[in-house]
Amino acid sequence: MSTLALITGMIVVSVAPPVGSAQEVIEAPGVETPILGPPNLLSSFHDSLRRTEKGKGKTRILVFGASHTAADLLTGKMRKLLQTRFGDGGHGFLMPARPWRSYRREGIVWEGPKTRWARWHWDYARLKPRCHDDGLYGLAGMSVMASNKRRWDRFRTRERGSKASYFELIYAKQQKGGDLYLRIDGGIRRRIKTRGNGGFGVWKSQLKLGSHSFEIRPKGNGNVRLYGAVVERRKSGVVVDTLGINGARAMQMLRWNETLWSKLVAHRDPALIILAYGTNEAGDTSEDISIYQSQLKKVLARVRKAAPNASCVLVGPSDRPLVNKDTGDRSLISFSKRPRTALIIETQKRLSAEAGCGFWDMVTATGGPFSIVSWADHEPRYAWTDYVHLTSRGYRRLAGIFTTALLQGYTSTEE
Repeated sequence: MSTLALITGMIVVSVAPPVGSAQEVIEAPGVETPILGPPNLLSSFHDSLRRTEKGKGKTRILVFGASHTAADLLTGKMRKLLQTRFGDGGHGFLMPARPWRSYRREGIVWEGPKTRWARWHWDYARLKPRCHDDGLYGLAGMSVMASNKRRWDRFRTRERGSKASYFELIYAKQQKGGDLYLRIDGGIRRRIKTRGNGGFGVWKSQLKLGSHSFEIRPKGNGNVRLYGAVVERRKSGVVVDTLGINGARAMQMLRWNETLWSKLVAHRDPALIILAYGTNEAGDTSEDISIYQSQLKKVLARVRKAAPNASCVLVGPSDRPLVNKDTGDRSLISFSKRPRTALIIETQKRLSAEAGCGFWDMVTATGGPFSIVSWADHEPRYAWTDYVHLTSRGYRRLAGIFTTALLQGYTSTEE
């Protein structure tokens, strides 16, 4: 394993060759870390869990964020942990056509055409260069659209662990909106008309509990725009909606159409909203921290307005040290603290309390500054050597620590 030396706020790592199959079993990294905030900050969430335990409805959690949440690794493990204890309410929200090639969700398999991506994929709208930038991004900060009938996509729930009995498709009502064909389990084509005068429509279907496939294809008589789909079970349980976008920042939520977004939040009826941003903002050194503070305050106000009865938690940035590989020795890598990370954490901690939300410090949870280095150096590995992202094992570990924090102070109906 690597040799670490801490020198005046800097770590120098001597990178050793990979070890063989005989590996020392080392305790998993990470530190149990509570959620900070005002008293009873999770009361709405915990009250919903109690009702769910009694079989009286769902507890929905919306998780917005960047790459730490986008791949549904951290949130997927959260979903599994909570559903194991409180009941499986289903997968939840997803995009019915992949907005980018690597888009993934736990328990969901995409089976679209195998031809070149650019020839068949649906266009997508989100805050990114060369994308449609009109603010109509729906719940997740993105939407997909197509008008050519040759553009189609299909996804299915996995045979094991992702059974569903309820499906809904959320679409934009457009003045020149086209029709959409939906085929479930290879059955008859259902024609959905999306023409309207703005807002969104919801097409719903109750299904037999099991694994199902869903295929979408425009009819070709106008543009079809989809804000998302929902795959759930018609029973009590927990649902975790993963709403992350790679490279995202919290301030981008201010450019989502607030009226549309707020209505879609209300449609999902969350008991808890989680904002997991800050890692990318920690690298925005050219932006004065006062600008970040002002924007985050507006984001929190928008969230509280959209879901006044829901609990909310901010998840702070991950440990992301500055990396210097130009040491003159290819076996050495040096790391130094990224000063803006601490500023982001302090800002989130203060503003979350002002908004009545909780704050969870991810840097503390992974072990403090430079902990990402030890996670990457761990055998088996818990983080990648970009020293930003975790491995699947690492995200599962982090999800366990965070879920424990979410349930701290919770008392079940039997206690």
